Amino acid sequence: WQMCFGIGLVKTVEDFGLQGERPIHPDLLDWLAVELMESGWDLKHILRLIVTSDTYCQTSNVSKELWQRDPENRLLGRGARFRLPSWMLRDAALAHAGLLNPALGGPPVRPYQPEGVWEELFMGRYTYVPSEGAAQYRRTLYAFWRRSITPTFLFDSAQRRSCEVRNARTNTPLQALTLLNDKTYLEASRVLSERSLNLPVNRRLQTIHQRVLARQPDARELGILVREYERALAYYQQSPAAASEFAQVGQSVKNTSPELAATMIVASMILNLDEAITHE
Repeated sequence: WQMCFGIGLVKTVEDFGLQGERPIHPDLLDWLAVELMESGWDLKHILRLIVTSDTYCQTSNVSKELWQRDPENRLLGRGARFRLPSWMLRDAALAHAGLLNPALGGPPVRPYQPEGVWEELFMGRYTYVPSEGAAQYRRTLYAFWRRSITPTFLFDSAQRRSCEVRNARTNTPLQALTLLNDKTYLEASRVLSERSLNLPVNRRLQTIHQRVLARQPDARELGILVREYERALAYYQQSPAAASEFAQVGQSVKNTSPELAATMIVASMILNLDEAITHE
C-alpha cells in the first residue's frame, strides 16, 4: 500500500507497536490481510487488487477545501501523487531508452558514478570501476553498495546501517542536478535520440515524448520541444566540438553530430519533466 499510495495504511510502518500510529482504515487493513491469506499469500493478487481499485484510479486533482481538510490524503479522497524513488527513476530511464537488462540474479554490478568518489572517502584504498557491457544496464536492485557510501545517484535512500522500511522523501537542487547530469540519464537521452534520429524533427520529438510519457504532446508542448531543439541545434552547429563532447557518453557511441546533441537536450528535458518523475 505504501508503494502504491506513497504512505501506508499505518503511517509508521517501521513500528506497528503501541508507540506507532493506529491504522486510518482498520477494516480495510483487516480485509486485505484476510484476502492475502485466502489467496494463498499471493502478493501479486493483492497488488493487482490495489492498482485496479476505484480508490487507486482516482485523479490526483484536489480542491482547496479537501487539501485543507486532508493535506496528506490519509482519507484517500484523491489519487496519490509523489515523486518516484531514485532507484525507480534510474530503471525507468533505462527502460525508456530500451537499455534495461531484465536478467534475474547473479553478482552485483557497478553503475556509473563520478570519478574519485570512493578514492576520496577511502583515501585511495578502493577504486570504483563501472561495469561494462550489458551489466551496466542491470536493474538498480543489483547495484553494488558499500555500507559507508551510497551510490551517488540514489538520493533519499536507506543508510544501510540499519533496516529501513520507510525512506524520507525530500526535494533539493542536488536531485535535479543528478537527473540532468548523471551519466546513466545522459546515456539514456543519447540512445533515445539515436533511435529516432532518422525521423523528421517534429516526428522525432513526438516519438521520444511518447516513449517517456506514454502520450503524444499537444500542439503547445510540441512547439516548446521544437523551440528548444532549434536553440540547441543553433548552438551545437556553431560549436561542433561541444556537440561531440556532449554526445560521447556511455557505451557504443556511434554518432556525435550537432543534430544528435540537440535531440539529446530535448530528450533529457522530457526525462526530467514533472510528469516523468512523479507517480500520479
